[in-house]
Amino acid sequence: MKRKAGTAMIRTVDPDIIIRILRSDRKSAVGRVLPDSSIELRVPSSMTTDQVNKWLDRFEPKFMPLVSECRRMNAYLADHPFGYGGEVLFRGEWIPIKEAADNNNGCMVQYKDGAVVMKPGLSETEMRYWIADLFSTLAEPIFKEKLYRYSDLMGVQFRTWTIGNARKRHGSCDSNRKITLSWLIVMMSEPVIEYIIVHELAHLKHLNHAKAFHNEVAAVLPDWKERRKAHGEYGLTLRCGGWI
Repeated sequence: MKRKAGTAMIRTVDPDIIIRILRSDRKSAVGRVLPDSSIELRVPSSMTTDQVNKWLDRFEPKFMPLVSECRRMNAYLADHPFGYGGEVLFRGEWIPIKEAADNNNGCMVQYKDGAVVMKPGLSETEMRYWIADLFSTLAEPIFKEKLYRYSDLMGVQFRTWTIGNARKRHGSCDSNRKITLSWLIVMMSEPVIEYIIVHELAHLKHLNHAKAFHNEVAAVLPDWKERRKAHGEYGLTLRCGGWI
């Protein structure tokens, strides 16, 4: 735990949890679990330590499962480090990140022989940028084939589609029948990619998430609930891995 200068220790059920308190002119308290499994609290400047503790007593049961999930995922990701000699997810599989032995044919990054091959000397931020650029390109034919195959199967037509870079909203369908898919979903498994695409195509018939919408998805993917659960797991993987 982290002690704030001049205040009493903040209480938690688990003494290993780090709590970061950010005070400002906001009117109410809000908290979230960060990818490193710490808790960040944003509270009013006038909020006392005792009031913070009472707030935690109320909301700690909500945070603890999320803390546990982040800890579990971080332990898993420790076996899949990012960087040169490390790994990155592509289509649900961990593939190696290699350092090019030459100038990499003038490219910052290439997908070659089942690996991401990168120009030497890049920072982590630069590596992530160029992998996002590469994966966006690789995603285009994958998404396109699935969009047209499933739209024909479902008897729906979209006006246009595009690849976006949304970090949290992996797919969207607007009232103009335009579908946007985040490049990030190409990091997920084929069943999850298909689920996200079918989900968005179903919105061409049902803009909400009522029973009729879920029936539409289930007619194409009877195991959609398992796929949705797997999507959530990939979301946590990417969040703890620094992609979201």
